[in-house]
Amino acid sequence: MKKITILGLSAALLLAACGTEQSKDTTDTASGSATMESGKESIKSQLMQFYLSVSKDINKEDAQLNDFEIAQVEGTLPSGTELTAMKEAAAASAEQAIQTVASIEVPESLNDHQEEIDGALASITASYEMKIEELETDEPDFQAAADKFAEADAAFNEILEENGLVASNLYNEVSQ
Repeated sequence: MKKITILGLSAALLLAACGTEQSKDTTDTASGSATMESGKESIKSQLMQFYLSVSKDINKEDAQLNDFEIAQVEGTLPSGTELTAMKEAAAASAEQAIQTVASIEVPESLNDHQEEIDGALASITASYEMKIEELETDEPDFQAAADKFAEADAAFNEILEENGLVASNLYNEVSQ
């Protein structure tokens, strides 16, 4: 009985040692590819964080513009001085969004996409400028501004998809 117990313990120790040795080899081999993967994952993560921060930062500023646009679509815009005040607030909100977009800094890790990101941010700025101009008219039409914003969406989506991420719609995210 003692021999069987000793034999069993020896076998268990031998298997445990072999298992540890084998997993060390696998870990060493996998660590090189894991480093490459973690670099890609890091870029994906930073790109996603940047993208989400753009919509979050804009949403902090353009709420009154969104309120105006929603009221316009729903046909619930006020009239007279209330409409004028609402337009002024929406224009001020759009101006704040422009300043926010101008202050956005692209992380160094995304330098490979700097030109595309700068172009997208310029399209967003132009879109808000167009909205401010439309708010000065009797019946604002934001379609041209939405089309301009779509250029930013297309640029961001190209970058997202290049990096294995799912395309999104920034315009919908900031219009809520």
